[in-house]
Amino acid sequence: MIRTIFLALGAILAAIFTLLPSSHVFARPSEYQLTNDVKQLNKRFINQTILDACKSLQPSKNVHYILSPQYSSTLLRYIASTTQTPVCLFLPDQPQQIADAINVIGAKRIPFAVSSGRHASNKGFSTTTGIQIDMKGFQGIVLDSSKQFVDVGSGNIWDNVYQVLEGTGVNIVGGRVTGVGVGGFITGGGGYSWKTNQYGLTVDTLIKADMVLPNGTLVTASANENPDLFWAIKGGGNQFGIIYNFRLKTNPQTAQVYGGLRTYTQDQIPAIIQAVSEFSDKNTDAKAQTIPTFNTLAGIPGISLLGFYDGPDPGTSLDYFNAPATTAKAFTNGWKAQSFSDLVRSAPANATAYQRGLFHSVQLKHYSLPMLQQIANQSAFWGSRPFRSGTFISYDVEPFLADWANGINTDAAWPHGNSPIPLNIYYAWSNPLDDQFYREAALESARVLNDLANSEGQQVDQFGLYPNYAIDGSTAEQVFRQNAPRLAQLKKQFDPQNVMGLTTYFSFT
Repeated sequence: MIRTIFLALGAILAAIFTLLPSSHVFARPSEYQLTNDVKQLNKRFINQTILDACKSLQPSKNVHYILSPQYSSTLLRYIASTTQTPVCLFLPDQPQQIADAINVIGAKRIPFAVSSGRHASNKGFSTTTGIQIDMKGFQGIVLDSSKQFVDVGSGNIWDNVYQVLEGTGVNIVGGRVTGVGVGGFITGGGGYSWKTNQYGLTVDTLIKADMVLPNGTLVTASANENPDLFWAIKGGGNQFGIIYNFRLKTNPQTAQVYGGLRTYTQDQIPAIIQAVSEFSDKNTDAKAQTIPTFNTLAGIPGISLLGFYDGPDPGTSLDYFNAPATTAKAFTNGWKAQSFSDLVRSAPANATAYQRGLFHSVQLKHYSLPMLQQIANQSAFWGSRPFRSGTFISYDVEPFLADWANGINTDAAWPHGNSPIPLNIYYAWSNPLDDQFYREAALESARVLNDLANSEGQQVDQFGLYPNYAIDGSTAEQVFRQNAPRLAQLKKQFDPQNVMGLTTYFSFT
């Protein structure tokens, strides 16, 4: 009886991991007595130089201090271990306010960070102990009357954009799961999308960006205006200024697409591995895409499978995952025709919230059967370490077409003209004492998978680590490969005083 109950609970737990590739976490701040009284702050252990800089920011109503409701909300983070405590939170809503703030920051050499969706996985990339700039004041979404492009404020999450565009007959190349911020998604790597097979990364559809340079100058970057800067911000990170608006090309969108979330229990893993391998090897339909994630939740392995087809009827393009092509039986099945925005919201992307965590990455040419088997093995192994606090160990498989970048203008800071196919490693745990253990585990696991890929002849060392997944401590050369020297030169050109060096990113120097 006890064994039966345990197996039943295991099946339930295995379904809970329906938990997206990157179902990452938020950090919940403690409950405090709320105050925004600057005089009280002077009595606390707070850096006076930073506090004086905070008090000089304008308008003062947009500056919030520790224990105020607005300030507390900024501590909510996708991954709890990235959380830091800034001296103040600044919520600009006009470009000139950003310019004035960056001038104060540069003049007084104040540590700072800029956040959009608060999903950065590395500490310091969007958090700080100094001045936290939150871009939520820039959430405009304006579709051009010709429907050829849309202007998107950098403080948006992609859910907002899809909701506004729903029913217009057009869409954009953006994030695949709910809650992801626009700003870091584009600048922090380029942006893999459900539509990447058809249109490339999000940066490949970028027309222009309106931004503030590190010296406070307001500029536009496009192919014709500041073209070097335009190249640098397409996946080059947060080191070239602060972007407040993106103009993105649109693409046709049917009223409904097909897909959603399926989950599979441990006994179905071999059959799904075979189905994913065949899909990766044989699919030629650019509208079809999946994200199988090999998860271990509370020590129990399982799979969640996101499916997508860019139209209401997939025909036979996703039949690799249906009988009779596979014997795999889904524990839950949410695949259906639905709107694009409903599909993006179809998985509980915050189900593993409020925990410590990290991302890391391996870039591949394709997912072979031995690679998929090793990925499943890695998830099960690291998810079952005794005397450790790991709660959710996930490997997100992203089998794009092998030549998805062909015919697309991919000239950007993060090199992707050779069609790199990403794997996202995501670990969540609860005990800070395990931080180093899981960091070393992720690095070791990535090494094993990278070595396997090279032994298969994939030559994956040619690829840069995808910046939005790469673990902190990765070098600029590991991330940007042949483009690192040019980025370093442009960094000096556009930021000679290294103002953006007061925030954190992969170092170009």
